[in-house]
Amino acid sequence: MTAMTQATSSLHTFGRGGIHPGPHKEATASREIEDLPTPSEVVLPLLQHLGEPAEPCVKKGEMVRRGQKIAEGGKTGVPLHAPISGKIKPVDKRPHPTMAIAMSLAIGANADAGPELEFPEDPEWRNLPLEESLSRVREAGIVGLGGAAFPTWRKLEFARAAKVDLLVMNGAECEPYLTSDYRVMLAYPAEIVEGSVLIAKIAGAKKVLIGVESDKPDAIEAIGKAAAAMTDRSIPVEVVPCVARYPQGAEKQLVFAVSGRTVPARQLPSAVGVLVQNVATAQAVYDALRYRKPLLDRILTVTGPGIVQPRNVRAPLGASLADVVEFCGGIKPETHRMVAGGPMMGRSLPRLDVPLIKGMNGLVMLTGRGPLEDGFGPCIRCGRCLDACPLGLEPDQVSVRVEVGRTLDCEPHGALDC
Repeated sequence: MTAMTQATSSLHTFGRGGIHPGPHKEATASREIEDLPTPSEVVLPLLQHLGEPAEPCVKKGEMVRRGQKIAEGGKTGVPLHAPISGKIKPVDKRPHPTMAIAMSLAIGANADAGPELEFPEDPEWRNLPLEESLSRVREAGIVGLGGAAFPTWRKLEFARAAKVDLLVMNGAECEPYLTSDYRVMLAYPAEIVEGSVLIAKIAGAKKVLIGVESDKPDAIEAIGKAAAAMTDRSIPVEVVPCVARYPQGAEKQLVFAVSGRTVPARQLPSAVGVLVQNVATAQAVYDALRYRKPLLDRILTVTGPGIVQPRNVRAPLGASLADVVEFCGGIKPETHRMVAGGPMMGRSLPRLDVPLIKGMNGLVMLTGRGPLEDGFGPCIRCGRCLDACPLGLEPDQVSVRVEVGRTLDCEPHGALDC
């Protein structure tokens, strides 16, 4: 117990439902972020964000340096930048972790390409005009790093148009196994706080609340100290300890937990004047505005009972997951399932020769059979699913209609609100 640990009754949380799955974070929570050695090749899907695909602005055989723009973002997307220095390979269809196959740029590492680009500090980074700030976020290729991968510049534009007054930063990391956000909060607390204030200024928010689950007391303390040390006091920043409870990090639940505002069904947090961003996104925005540095790397947790050496890894975007797994000692023979992301919201992977993309924050190797692999039994109307659903939906009614092929009949029972 530390001085920052509080009684559960004094912690913030959402209204109803939720569950308490085993955290399974002990294997990586104490491990600092480790850098993956530069891979021999990276593969960058042109679509790894919500919006139109990026459009290559380099040609086969061209030498590029780490940090150089290699694809434009178009009207609704974000650009891509070279995460390693090397030679451009042909644009082609290659494996994708969520889309199976996607058009991708590939770069083969080559020392003749030269050193990575330098990104010197802009001394006026705290006082940039609004349009310049938005432009830098856009040009940096930043997307929501909590997993949604929505272009951050678009989300900031929407928030400003909606006249939000509150920025909620998501440091809950309620998914079992994952500790990447936790380690980012410990490694870069000042950058997260500064980045949060920058985001608030762009969005027009007047206050920042940073929600962190109570099982991360040292992160709460680190972020709190960084907030207290801020020289820019124009926007107050407050750390809000929350109950460790799934899905504490879901947007609607987190907004209610830290602010008491209820987001209506089928609406975004902006409907109640709130913008939600991830703490890792704040660090990326800080780098973009202060140094004009693009998003080049991703910090992810590689863990689970099926991995030999669980780690928190910083890897160049486009690095093969096979290389990341090899860096972590490889997979144990009894590994039965590979999940990109966390076990609650992640996607099972059929293969590891797929690239690390912007929206991926974890890789979990599981052993044993999954809970539904042997089929599922009949519903006995026990009501436990109704008690657990944080939105107060009727999962039993949704399930029975899906099973008989009447998916469209699920809407009255809240399926679209999930």
